[in-house]
Amino acid sequence: MTGTAPGALVVAEGIGEIARVTERLTGPTRRTARVAQVVGPGFAGRSWAPRLTDALRPLDPTVVVHEGPTTPDSVATLVRQLRAIRADTVVAIGGGTVMDAVKAAAALSQRGPLDADQVRQACAAGPVPEDPTAPFKVVAIPTTAGTGAEATPFATLWDLRHRRKLSLTGPGVRPRAAVLAPELLAGLGRRDLATGILDALCQGAEASWSIRSTPESIHWGTSAVTLVAEVLDRVQDGTPDGEAWLGLQRAAHHSGRAIALAQTSSCHAISYPLTLRLGLAHGHACGVTLGRLLRHNHAVSPDECVDPRGAGHVRRVIDSLAAPLGGTPARAASRVERFIAACGLPSYDELAADHRRVAAEAVSYPRCHDNPRRLNHESLSRLLGERSETEEICG
Repeated sequence: MTGTAPGALVVAEGIGEIARVTERLTGPTRRTARVAQVVGPGFAGRSWAPRLTDALRPLDPTVVVHEGPTTPDSVATLVRQLRAIRADTVVAIGGGTVMDAVKAAAALSQRGPLDADQVRQACAAGPVPEDPTAPFKVVAIPTTAGTGAEATPFATLWDLRHRRKLSLTGPGVRPRAAVLAPELLAGLGRRDLATGILDALCQGAEASWSIRSTPESIHWGTSAVTLVAEVLDRVQDGTPDGEAWLGLQRAAHHSGRAIALAQTSSCHAISYPLTLRLGLAHGHACGVTLGRLLRHNHAVSPDECVDPRGAGHVRRVIDSLAAPLGGTPARAASRVERFIAACGLPSYDELAADHRRVAAEAVSYPRCHDNPRRLNHESLSRLLGERSETEEICG
């Protein structure tokens, strides 16, 4: 178990650790601790659900099902449900949707009854400070291999009414503990694993090349990319095992650690209109432009470089990201694009996307401008309109 310093994220591995970590967070109370278990609608149908239920049985949790995407409405509803339970600790079991809903609900739980507009206002109000007296402590248990949400101090919400992605940020949003259990990836198909992998790759890459990157975010980001590269072929071939699943969960966790320090940048900014307008899964929406941006950013000139550390720094970082994926940035980009195709996911060229509209919406997100090579509406429109080199070679 890691993260024993005060305020540190506690990280453990294995289903058997869940109850122990949760009890440790709850600590001594004057009454029996109340634990809420928040899951997605597909929880009961997963092969590992009985084992996870048995592991949590000593805590006698109250189960809450979070339906649909994470929206201002769903977060407000979840706050009301958790307050009614009077939970001390909330165990969030699921992908990024469930974990982000629980993180947002816990961070806003001190504010009294909430409605969707108040959740929107909280997202716009700035960072949520850490509050040791907050009613709910969150234990995050990822059942996918991509988001790293168990390690990040922000939660993504989708404002479907206004067709915008929102973010609730700040130290008060980060879970208090995370448990990585590779057996929870059992039963995920190749496409589901692939979307998670693409998310982890993009998070690792973007937190490394971002103008906000730090030596620590670059360390975590390149580690995430390296861990993914080690198991990419097994996922593509449909032959992952327990060792590969653990490698993917560690990669996702490292990518979460990376974006907790430097956030994401261009791939994620482009992904938001692709998800909102075309319904692409988040990781897929991020990954379809990763190859383009690896090539684009590596070709940065001093005149186009917006990173104060200079174009040479940018190229060195991208070289370190490309090395485990294929050697050169061009080969790494082609490797990612071949992986997308082999897993049955459409490439960007195959999407019915309006390049200029996608570019206009992407540059409206501040994260787009954390890209180390200057991006504006015109340059991004051109980049999105270029056909991928992999398709040109194969077609």
